[in-house]
Amino acid sequence: MDYGKNFTNKRSNNESSADRKRLLMSRQIVMENEKEDINKMADAFINNFRKQLKIERANSLRRFHDMINRGAE
Repeated sequence: MDYGKNFTNKRSNNESSADRKRLLMSRQIVMENEKEDINKMADAFINNFRKQLKIERANSLRRFHDMINRGAE
C-alpha cells in the first residue's frame, strides 16, 4: 500500500475544496458589486424618467395656457 499517495490525494482534495470556497466567495463579491451597479443604473433610469415627466407636464401646461390665451384674444 502506498500511504503517501492517499495522503497527497486527501491534501489535494482539501486544497481544491479551499480553492472552490475562495472562488465561490469571489463570485459572491462580484455578484454583490453587480447588484449595486444594477441598483445604481435603475435609480438613474427612474430619476431620468421623473425628470422627463416633469418636462412633459410643463410643456403640456404651457401649450394649454397658449391655447387658452389664443381663445381669449
